[in-house]
Amino acid sequence: MELAQFIFFILTVILISLSGVLAPGPLFAATIAEGKTNRFAGFLIALGHAIVEIPIIFALFFFGVVIATNFIKSIVGLLGGFVLIYMAYLELKSKKDVKPARGIITGILMSSLNPYFIIWWLTIGFKLIMDSIAFGLVGLVGFIIAHEFCDFSWLEFVAYSSNKSTEVWGEKAFKALTAISVTILVFFGIYFIYTGFTSLL
Repeated sequence: MELAQFIFFILTVILISLSGVLAPGPLFAATIAEGKTNRFAGFLIALGHAIVEIPIIFALFFFGVVIATNFIKSIVGLLGGFVLIYMAYLELKSKKDVKPARGIITGILMSSLNPYFIIWWLTIGFKLIMDSIAFGLVGLVGFIIAHEFCDFSWLEFVAYSSNKSTEVWGEKAFKALTAISVTILVFFGIYFIYTGFTSLL
């Protein structure tokens, strides 16, 4: 195993992982929402996210591919859409002095009920995992560490920024961040329900 090739592989994993994690989505919105009252929410949500995706990584590495039919993706999308809208409702009801206690559960739900999370792993993620096979178990471990580092660092940054904004700007920032997170959650909730329903027809 050449060190230069391994380093290039890890850098590729980081860049591609960041391109996915930086995109606004349900996980991002949920992190903003919970980060308003808990500066460590990003770490907890990323931990829940990792609980879902690390087994997927191992499955793809050792068994080649996980079969996900269109029917399963549609059902996941429908369930995910309703959960997102419900979370938007809970977010609207939340008050500044109430700390959400979801954390890890949020990470698990936002990941497992997101059909595009599954699609990403069956396409882009699977390609990276196949590349890691050339380096054996070292490649797999390196891949997991690099990818999870991106998730944990970004989500914790989002949560911390959300928390500091509410500390510095008070009620105005709280309401603005609530509006942003609710809008994203509702948008993806409707989108997931629509695509899941149309796929079943």
